[in-house]
Amino acid sequence: MLTKPVQPPKISFVPVITELPIMDFNRTALTEQEAALMAWDLYTYIRELELSVQSVKEMK
Repeated sequence: MLTKPVQPPKISFVPVITELPIMDFNRTALTEQEAALMAWDLYTYIRELELSVQSVKEMK
């Protein structure tokens, strides 16, 4: 009986999401400028998450 050797999967199991910085979104803006900065922080964080998920999909 001939069997083929099992190859380990070529998937990196590095937790991508946990590599992102921990952001504290539990804040209150007192001015319009602070609110704009909070919105920008949230946008950039979501964008980083999207890019990380795309890189995981490409590896599969």
